[in-house]
Amino acid sequence: MAEEIPDKMGEEEVSEEVIPVYKDRSLLYMGVILGVIIAVMGYLTLFVEDPSKIFSKEDTTKLVVEDKTSVLNKNESMDDEQVRASLVRFIEAFYYDQRRGYFDPPSYFADITETFYNYHSLTHKRLKELYWQRLEGRNNYRRNWIVSTLDFERAESKITATYWVKESYYRRASRDSYSALIKYEIIIDENGKIISLREAEVKNEEVQTRQPDSLAIISQQTIAPESQAASVPDKVYDNSLVEVAPEYAGGAKELARFLSSNIKYPDLAKQKNVQGKVYLSFVVEKDGNLTDIKVKQGIGSGCDEEAIRVLKLSEKWKPGMIKDTPIRTYFSVPVAFQL
Repeated sequence: MAEEIPDKMGEEEVSEEVIPVYKDRSLLYMGVILGVIIAVMGYLTLFVEDPSKIFSKEDTTKLVVEDKTSVLNKNESMDDEQVRASLVRFIEAFYYDQRRGYFDPPSYFADITETFYNYHSLTHKRLKELYWQRLEGRNNYRRNWIVSTLDFERAESKITATYWVKESYYRRASRDSYSALIKYEIIIDENGKIISLREAEVKNEEVQTRQPDSLAIISQQTIAPESQAASVPDKVYDNSLVEVAPEYAGGAKELARFLSSNIKYPDLAKQKNVQGKVYLSFVVEKDGNLTDIKVKQGIGSGCDEEAIRVLKLSEKWKPGMIKDTPIRTYFSVPVAFQL
């Protein structure tokens, strides 16, 4: 027994020598991580003006129309005047592209769109096909949208706008000329894309059949604009429908100069720092006098009343004309208030 004990101890000593020993690198890793953190903090301190902006998310949702118009920010952060101005630019760009024969649905419409009467859930490809089909049978197509009729409502992130358009064209299939006043409703989402476009109302439809002989001339003479103006003396024509629009003596520049030089800024508006534009509508009579002056869109704090007061001081305007005949014309102007 005494001889076996040393042998076992020898075996234990040998086994202890072959066990591998690993170095602890945790301190090295911690040192590397701390070095990276110190380097990043030093960079932010020396080269970044406001480091907090790097870690904050800014809401940059914008309504963009292929970079051709001014950008509409999310409409919750815009006042009514800003939304109106952006809508005008949006619709102008939309119709401008169509007038020049360019129509790219993805630039204006959402992926799935409800538009063109009873057609629903249209893809971009189908939307384009229907658009050109609708215009194929129309010659001399004209569209004049009446900016002064623009109205809108905001619901969450969507804008629903309505406006009137004067459209006229010649239909080859039936050989007649068609014209009408059409009220469009357009719904725009938070991404600046049209999700619905429809005709909400149609009025003043006129269809004139064109004959290949002189009967066409006779029929046109019987419904000449000047005879209409004479037969309906109290009719008020929209500014977009007259041949010669009403005008302040000296033109738009003189009108702006007259308004700005006569406005007395209301004290209440000064105290509340109220600024903006008051849109007035009125009728330019045949003799150039202004009647039925109303506030179409105001800003309050006494500015609306002041705008009406100043416009009433205006001298006589040049009336609207159809075939050299003066007619009563509906008109509107913005009156700017700026501190």
